[in-house]
Amino acid sequence: MKKIYFTLVSLVLVSSTYAHDFWVDGYNSSTFKAHIGYGHGFPHPEKIAEDKLDIFESLVILDKDLKNIVLKSKGENYQHNTKNSLEDGTYILKGSTKNVYWTKTKDNKWEMGKTKQDIKDAQYCDQVSKFSKSIINIGDDDNLFVTKPIGEKFEIIPLDNPANFKVGEPFKVQVLLDGKPAKTIKIKGTFASNTKHQFAFYGTTDLRGKIEITPLRGGKWILMTESTRALKNTTKCDNEFNYATLVFNIK
Repeated sequence: MKKIYFTLVSLVLVSSTYAHDFWVDGYNSSTFKAHIGYGHGFPHPEKIAEDKLDIFESLVILDKDLKNIVLKSKGENYQHNTKNSLEDGTYILKGSTKNVYWTKTKDNKWEMGKTKQDIKDAQYCDQVSKFSKSIINIGDDDNLFVTKPIGEKFEIIPLDNPANFKVGEPFKVQVLLDGKPAKTIKIKGTFASNTKHQFAFYGTTDLRGKIEITPLRGGKWILMTESTRALKNTTKCDNEFNYATLVFNIK
């Protein structure tokens, strides 16, 4: 099991148009209020451009019985609300994007929704999908259903309820791709009060897709990982790019 201790490191972000970070998060009040984060300033979302709004699927809350509650969108950045507040317990808030083609033209411009077959002399194409989960703990609850996969194509799974995570004590996560361990895949993370564009750790999963992390700060956290693999039909598009995040709170 690889052990990663947090140090502040600066990482160069991918410059492509589709490389915006993607996350979901929310909080309980008179209703449960959730939002889609899209940008490079976690935990502060940027305004989502009008031509990209339809790539996002509706946000969904899962309870311990895996019952789905589809949230209704309201307001900028796909703010979502439930009809009522949530009862005490542990929940998974999940969100994803649709499969979107991004093709780079011979003039180094990116075209969304088009493949190499649609653009003459295209350089290359990526088929992009993004997935995010946020562990929502309300009240005193540490149900372990969050340690099981929920069937996403690409997901980060905490191997304990984050309600039990503590500063200075290691916790483990596992990354799955198509339901199988994502071996030796890069994973990075940061916390809400960290300097923008800096990450608190950077590591690689083991052969079981697992990694052990020791947090030195509390607060809201995000873990990020990505995977690229070649597509069979490269006349249409070259690569499949998958991206996943996990958001949780450390007391």
